[in-house]
Amino acid sequence: MTKISSQALYDAFSKKFDLVGIIESETYRKEALKLHKNISQFPYETMVVVGLTYPYRVIRHTKTHLVPSFYTFGSDYHQVLKQRMKEVLNDFDTKYELNVDNHPLDERLAATLAGLGFFGKNQLIINQAYGSYFFLGMALLDLKIDHEIKLDVTDDCGACRICLDACPTKALDENQYHIEKCMSYYNQSKKVLSTEEMDSNYCLFGCDICQMVCPKNINKGQIVHEEFELNGKEMVSILDLFLDSDKTFNKKYETMSYLWKGKTILMRNALMLLRKQKNTDFLDLIKQSKMTKRADWYEKTSDQVIHDLENLIK
Repeated sequence: MTKISSQALYDAFSKKFDLVGIIESETYRKEALKLHKNISQFPYETMVVVGLTYPYRVIRHTKTHLVPSFYTFGSDYHQVLKQRMKEVLNDFDTKYELNVDNHPLDERLAATLAGLGFFGKNQLIINQAYGSYFFLGMALLDLKIDHEIKLDVTDDCGACRICLDACPTKALDENQYHIEKCMSYYNQSKKVLSTEEMDSNYCLFGCDICQMVCPKNINKGQIVHEEFELNGKEMVSILDLFLDSDKTFNKKYETMSYLWKGKTILMRNALMLLRKQKNTDFLDLIKQSKMTKRADWYEKTSDQVIHDLENLIK
């Protein structure tokens, strides 16, 4: 197996990423086993864990357009991080595997082991310089390094519980993360939502509350990489959601990361927001959407929202 200078690898990735840590895969595997994660021997020797910052920006819903979490603004971060990692690895003769977000490995464990930040009470990795406003990626390499490079982490949440108290669904507490209560989890889930879940939801996709209230994020989120410049697709047209075919909608909003769960999820979440806004302007379109066969969880949500909106105009 080829041996490489860790510093050379670090320097190459640092040209494309704001945060870089390099560890042996065995370091990750041993820690994963301690946490009772079922993991076999890795086919790759080295893990490069990277962070790429994104900006904190607030855009509000209107009567005609709805807004997802601000981490989805700009180009799809999955593709952005993978493309940047590929550009780095073009200069190295090695087999590799790239992972961003949707894979079986624990990115946050790898990030803490590589020193990119500490694991916060809001379940996010928090870095002293960038707060939690950065995406994580992992490059698994068929290279042997001469030493690990871990960033220095001396920070933690301490006694702060601001995010715990701010979470409207009480998904966070000192000792446990109740993922099923997390707004970002359930508004991306393909299931029938309760009235309480619909009442709490405020976002077309995801949730930003525990980041926005975090003291570690004060004056953070100000770096804008070119891929994350606003592109006009941050606000989603309600007419597009309910009138466009899936194919037309996906083409119109391509490159946006909020598409990865499909258009029906966005339609279901739009129903919740229209109900919350008491916005009856699109009632006929909601009814028409039921004429196109959709998932059962969408049908049941639309029935509830139609009932509640019709009661407003009686």
